[in-house]
Amino acid sequence: MHYDRERVVQRMRKWESYLNEHTLPSWDELPTLDLYMDQVVALINSYLGFLPKEVGMDAVVTAAAINNYVRKKIVPAPVKKRYSRIHLAYLLLICSLKQSVSISYIQQMIPVSLTEEQVRDIYDQFVAQHRRTTLYFVEQVNRVTPGILAENKTDDQRVSNIVTAFAVVSGLSRMATEKLLLMQEPEKTE
Repeated sequence: MHYDRERVVQRMRKWESYLNEHTLPSWDELPTLDLYMDQVVALINSYLGFLPKEVGMDAVVTAAAINNYVRKKIVPAPVKKRYSRIHLAYLLLICSLKQSVSISYIQQMIPVSLTEEQVRDIYDQFVAQHRRTTLYFVEQVNRVTPGILAENKTDDQRVSNIVTAFAVVSGLSRMATEKLLLMQEPEKTE
């Protein structure tokens, strides 16, 4: 494959800058007023602008996707067509996690039956871990890519090697996540 060095460098630098600045909102930063569907879609998409869109999609999440999550009981049902902080937290978690984990595993991680306090705790822990991991990822990318980003000339093989490395890391991370989720002990009923 052939890569345009200037484009690769520009995109990598732009992405690095965005990831260094971007943070997911904490629970306390989520709106306290209940929102309608179009407001939820716009807000979630603004918070998750760094995520890749699916082919043919202009947004990370759509009203149809949210309706499917509600129908499949992955997200609590709205109250009088309005969505609260709990809904926003579930949607931010789902949209972030579905990049690497199947929806069935996400349901295990954040069941729809959680209390508001439980959702808040899970969400705030996720936001903190997301930030730490993002910064670590940027650091690791910078260790892998200096030859491409600093030199005047980039050979296509080095860019291809980085693409391959990212794909392998992604696959290994997904496998490790799923293996850990499979080790969960079922809750004991008394």
